[in-house]
Order: sequence, then structure tokens, then C-alpha cells
Amino acid sequence: MPFKHSLKRWILLAALGVFSTTLFAQKAPPTRSKTSSGIRAGFNGSLIYPGFRGGLEYPYKRIEFTRFRGKKPPRHRIKDRFLTAEFGFYHHPTFHDNYYLLFGYLLRRSKPNRNFWEFAPALGYSRTFLGGETYHVNHHAGTVTRVKWPGYHYAMLSLGGGMGKAFTPRFSGFSRLSMLIMAPSNNIVYFRPTLEIGVILKPDRFLTTEPGIVSRIKGKQK
Repeated sequence: MPFKHSLKRWILLAALGVFSTTLFAQKAPPTRSKTSSGIRAGFNGSLIYPGFRGGLEYPYKRIEFTRFRGKKPPRHRIKDRFLTAEFGFYHHPTFHDNYYLLFGYLLRRSKPNRNFWEFAPALGYSRTFLGGETYHVNHHAGTVTRVKWPGYHYAMLSLGGGMGKAFTPRFSGFSRLSMLIMAPSNNIVYFRPTLEIGVILKPDRFLTTEPGIVSRIKGKQK
């Protein structure tokens, strides 16, 4: 009988030990607060050719970084992560009009003075429309027909980076240089540099979300 009571006691203590260890090992979930999505819009040109590019940036994560440097003031940085959807086009008078839809991932690093730098890779679809009239010649039938809506379909990769400044919490200006890489069906890859200058608006309560907020600290304060 004493052996049974002793065995039960040890089993109970072991179970409590495992349970308490599991509780202490769990990490607290990241802090969350409601944040509005942003609307991007601006001039977007391929070299000197005019165009437009705009869309949405949906915040889903924020990393608040603080670095202590002894007796010096600490440095603060904020890294935001967004999911993006953008529509753009540019007009090349002697070549084509290019319309494209992109879905991507945006990384933005902000400083306390509200200046920021961002990098934005994206994938999507492009459709070009050739300028002027285009005809199709059938040598076997000896016929010539006019092509309606001539152009090509492309898979597109966009790689862009730039800088900007948040003038208020809801209004920012930015500039971004991007490289559009288009892969058509004829196995020729096109590279198109574009320059984008525009604004970012964050209307109150617009597509609100609760991005995870993570705090990271380096160094020691003296």
C-alpha cells in the first residue's frame, strides 16, 4: 500500500512538472492593434513615357526595433510588412501601351524622423496593345486580315525600391525605381525600368486589420 501511494504521488508530481514547464515555455502572442490599409497612387513612367501605378498595401506585421548604445540615446527603427495589389500602365507612343496587375510583398523600414525606405518584389500579369494597325498575312490562303486588339500576354516580375517620408500618420510621399521583367511566349525577355512618384493615403477605418507587433531590443542601457 505505501508503495502504491508513493507511485501515485510521483506520477502526479511528474505530470505537474511537465504541465508547468509547458506553460512557461509558451511565448506570449504578439501585441495587436487595429491599423488601416494604405492606398498608393502616382505617376509611373517607363523612362520618359507617362503612365500610372496605384493600389493597396495591407499591413500584417510590424517589428519595433530598439538598440541601446550605453550612455548614448537609443536608436529606434520600425520595420513594416505589407501584402500589396497594384494596377499600372504606361504609354509608349511608337511601341505599345502596357497594362499590368501585380501582387506582391512590401518591406518598409522607418526612422523616428518619419523618413522610410522600402523594397517591393511582386508577380503578376501584363497585356500590351501595339500602336498603329496590325495585319495578319496567310500565305497559304493568300489573305490579309486586320488584327483586332493586337498585342501580347506576359508573365511579369517587378523588383522595386525607393524612399519616402510620412508627413502625417495618414499621408506620405514617395519615389520608387522599379525594373519590370516580362517573359512573353516567343522566349524573349523584356526589361523595362520605371520611375514612380506618388502619395500614400491611409483613410480612417479603411480595410482595417490587426498586424502582429514584435518588439526587439539589442544592447544594454547604462
